[in-house]
Amino acid sequence: MGKNATRALIMAAALAVVAACAPRNPELSAYRGLEFAIESYYERYAFERNATCLRPEMAIASIHTLEDTPERLVLEVNYFWEDRAFGNDSQKHPWRGGGSWCSGFDSRVFTLAKRPDGSLSVISMTGPQRVQG
Repeated sequence: MGKNATRALIMAAALAVVAACAPRNPELSAYRGLEFAIESYYERYAFERNATCLRPEMAIASIHTLEDTPERLVLEVNYFWEDRAFGNDSQKHPWRGGGSWCSGFDSRVFTLAKRPDGSLSVISMTGPQRVQG
């Protein structure tokens, strides 16, 4: 690998690190713990693929603000999900050609209540989910 190629590779890696550290939604940076609240709620209540994937975990790809009032925050969340409890799909069902039945991309709308202390709590989420109780 030449000197210029090495520099380009180092620069690309440095830019990737900086981009990973930058807030995804600067207008939401005032809400501490927002992503954690959304991910925790999703992991507690969501299921995917017609209830065949019962313990999905989410990785947020993007968040879009739909409503922001003094009382509540409504967000469209685009995410990648995966249910690792389901196991390796290519071993269980090799005829599907690899990949995982229990993974994919989706979006849901989350409604969060704004508390007087500035914290947020998720009060609802669209999409299929387990009964809360």
